[in-house]
Amino acid sequence: MKEIFLIAFFSIISLNLVAQNRTVSSEEIKTYFQEKDFKKGELIIYQDPRLETLIHRHIEFNKERKGIPGFRIQIFFGSGRTSRGNANEAKAKFLSYFPDKEAYIIYQTPFYKVRVGDFRTKLEALKMFKRVLRKFPNAYIVPDVINFPDLD
Repeated sequence: MKEIFLIAFFSIISLNLVAQNRTVSSEEIKTYFQEKDFKKGELIIYQDPRLETLIHRHIEFNKERKGIPGFRIQIFFGSGRTSRGNANEAKAKFLSYFPDKEAYIIYQTPFYKVRVGDFRTKLEALKMFKRVLRKFPNAYIVPDVINFPDLD
């Protein structure tokens, strides 16, 4: 009984496979679409109205953030009376070595930080980090919100 069932099963599968290998001419395709009454350019989406609110919030959040997630290299970190002047000195020193890169002074109470570069991936930051490390031995890579890259 099992043998008859298996033979019938495999014969049906093989017939379907043979039938699927039939080529269809372009004329058959044209007539198929001409016979059908398709509505052109209409798409109806049913969704929860709260989804629209969520999308709007996401867009507003991205506008406020004014950047994208990425990485920077932190070359200075300090607090105290002289930390602001030291941060400015570190920024000036960096810009003298790497004038084509950006440097940012960030104040997060009570710390001054100098972070450099706008890197989208950690690999990009690592390439620059090796060069920066020679001049600033205490530098390290940090995740940060970076400026939007130029689209040139």
